[in-house]
Amino acid sequence: MIEMKDLSLVYPNGTQGLKNINVKINKGEFVVIVGLSGAGKSTFIRSINRLVTPTEGQLFVDDEDILKYKGKDLRKLRTKVGMIFQNYNLVKRSTVMKNVISGRLGHTGTLKSILNLYSKKDMALAYESLKRVNIEEKIYSRADQLSGGQQQRVSIARVLTQQPSVVLADEPVASLDPPTSHQVMKYLKKINSEDNITTIVNLHFIDMAMEYADRIIGMRAGEIVFDGPASKVNEKTFEEIYGRPIKEDDIRGGTEENVETP
Repeated sequence: MIEMKDLSLVYPNGTQGLKNINVKINKGEFVVIVGLSGAGKSTFIRSINRLVTPTEGQLFVDDEDILKYKGKDLRKLRTKVGMIFQNYNLVKRSTVMKNVISGRLGHTGTLKSILNLYSKKDMALAYESLKRVNIEEKIYSRADQLSGGQQQRVSIARVLTQQPSVVLADEPVASLDPPTSHQVMKYLKKINSEDNITTIVNLHFIDMAMEYADRIIGMRAGEIVFDGPASKVNEKTFEEIYGRPIKEDDIRGGTEENVETP
């Protein structure tokens, strides 16, 4: 599904973002990338939809080397690979529905989207996506009227409306409190399970990684230092990944029992 071969990325300022990454991620996996800030987690994820471009190696999505993509091929890739951001990336002054239906942009085209000429089928898909994350009652609210957790659910609904085969989530719960974080992670896990969408999530916190991941990839200084099933991970593993003893702030706190009913 996704394969990196000897993948490296050096930024223009000389910073090494990735160093000789070799990894394969299979269809339908729920993978959590862990590591401290600056470990290369975001660079890893953003390479997969070419928000950043590796400088060496090969990166295959569905058996095609996407590092060769330009123009139309690149736009097609970003239709197939959905992205969820830490800061939600919503149009704050637009309604929830307008934000969610924008997930069809890659399928509909810019002109039709500007003129709001979405089909009934697309509108129904957007509404169904909102229902799946239990926020359909906010359909006519402006995005800036929502809480952080609600905004992140809207961004998940937008990705669902895109109908991707891969979902990338770059620190999706970093700005949220523990109960809301668990709520968002449960939706991501549910979508992964029900739709068999390959899901790759960047996280810093140990409890989230342990609870939701099928597989954990640990990164430090742009390199993969651990790759294995979540069931084989323990505190010592995280100390090896982080390169230091575990601190209370690394754990995050908050349990599933604390999650508010959506």
